[in-house]
Amino acid sequence: MKKVFSFLIAVIILLSVLMSSCSDNKDEKNNAENSTAESTSEELSSTELPSLKSVKNTKPPETDNICYTYDKGTGTLTINIQGKMKYNCDNAPWLNIEYPENIVFKKGLTSIPDYGFSFAVHGNGGEKLNNYDRIKIVSLPGTVKTIGSEAFSHCKKLKKINIPNGVKKIGDNAFWFCENLKEISIPGSVKKLAYGLFEYCKKLEKVKINKGVTKIGNDVFFGCKNLKYVKIPNSVNSIGDAFAHCNSLVKIRLPKELKTIKSQTFYSCKNLKKVTIQNKVTKIEKFAFDNCISLKKIILPKSVKAIGKKAFGYKAKWIDNETLEYEHIKGFTIKGYKGTAAEKYAKENGFKFVALN
Repeated sequence: MKKVFSFLIAVIILLSVLMSSCSDNKDEKNNAENSTAESTSEELSSTELPSLKSVKNTKPPETDNICYTYDKGTGTLTINIQGKMKYNCDNAPWLNIEYPENIVFKKGLTSIPDYGFSFAVHGNGGEKLNNYDRIKIVSLPGTVKTIGSEAFSHCKKLKKINIPNGVKKIGDNAFWFCENLKEISIPGSVKKLAYGLFEYCKKLEKVKINKGVTKIGNDVFFGCKNLKYVKIPNSVNSIGDAFAHCNSLVKIRLPKELKTIKSQTFYSCKNLKKVTIQNKVTKIEKFAFDNCISLKKIILPKSVKAIGKKAFGYKAKWIDNETLEYEHIKGFTIKGYKGTAAEKYAKENGFKFVALN
């Protein structure tokens, strides 16, 4: 009996020790988790604004170390992503934050995807609404290499965004309908200005395109009716119908490497008065300066070998939805060299020609 009793006492003591050990391990685990959470919070707060309340997101597939913070007082959404941003406007984890005014990306981001901050899907019917139409300022780090198509399209209150030197590609319509954007500088690392890049940026006034850019695509500045100043570097050798309806553009100097002025490049730039055409241009396509009613004089170099139909000197008027009527711009004069395409165009179209030789 004593042996049985002694055995039971030993079992009870052993169980007590084991329970104490499990409890200690659990406490240690909890303490470790709390320590990690405090460490994460300290890391975020040391890099963000002091007033921000940090929220750490679940790590998404193929994306490292993503987290975001939001300061409701200033309307600032700060996003910390290492590498490519995989989210777009339909599935971003910060989509529950309505109408941020400022977006700050931390160093490490390399790519903003197509439709990154464009339209967002809401409602049971899946209707598309703009969740970002109050964004005013976007700050990009120098690590960014790619900005996707329509990445910031319809951010109608966007006033300022920096495009870092090192960005290699900006997709089609990336800033389409950014109606309050007033000034932009394109680094030379961007070789091509894609289709409709700043289309309908109605308040855009000043554009600086840096040396290194080689191509300006179609509709890049279409409908930028307040565009007054554009600096085009000599590295540009191709320009599409990029400046149609830029009604405030008064003068333009075309780059030295340009060989062709394409059809409707400056269509209906109604206040354009002066165009400088360099001596490598060999062809001016039809309607290149169509309806540029303030352009009363043009000087053409000897290099121009071909001039298309109604390339300049004509005012266009729609009679109805299907009929377009043309008439001469009063007093239009062509200055060029005898025996060249300039003289031929002037004679065939009934314009005054002034010989430079």
